[in-house]
Amino acid sequence: MREFVLRLNSAYLENERSIWICEPERVSDASELVVFLDGERYRDRVGALSVIEELRGHMADSWFVFVSEASPEARWRECPCYPPFAAFVGEELLTWLGSGYIDVNRIQRRVLAGLSYTGLAAAFVAKEYPLSFQRIISQSGSFWWNDCWLAEEFRRLGRKIPVEFWLDVGTPGSSRKRPSSRRCRSGCIADRRRAALQRRITRSGLRGSIQGVQRRPRLRFLE
Repeated sequence: MREFVLRLNSAYLENERSIWICEPERVSDASELVVFLDGERYRDRVGALSVIEELRGHMADSWFVFVSEASPEARWRECPCYPPFAAFVGEELLTWLGSGYIDVNRIQRRVLAGLSYTGLAAAFVAKEYPLSFQRIISQSGSFWWNDCWLAEEFRRLGRKIPVEFWLDVGTPGSSRKRPSSRRCRSGCIADRRRAALQRRITRSGLRGSIQGVQRRPRLRFLE
């Protein structure tokens, strides 16, 4: 898998970060883009690259993009439902990728993935920019933040957000997150929005999540 790393200076966030771009085996056939927030954690702790290699041939040919944090301090500020970060992901990043790296006209489906705080951030991007990504993977998302505010927002908005969610809960520390993830799922499906909830360890959970968002026409509840 050919990979290159670039630096992106964000006008919205006024900071700079690394972006890893992994090319599909057949660039001309690639119809899906998967963006991972917390790029370092997915690469170094979760083993996302090996999971992707294991799934080659069992999923659509896809671009994979890993977005690093600008700094640990920036992560704490940007991830909990921070509008400038949502604008960075939902607008600036996609525009930048399409400006010279990925032929966005060929992309039929865009997936956004995050874990813990970035799992919350990914769901918030879906709320703020519902047309930017069709599917969200949130692994042990911090939906407990601000007394489950985001979950209640999804419940209030009903069917106004045309996004499918895959919620993965099952890592250490998930006992706190499982009830809030249930609230988020309940909010997502209050008006029949598709959502799936699974409980697995992180690495196998990522494998199941990637496979899950490939399924059509709907996701399955795993409880």
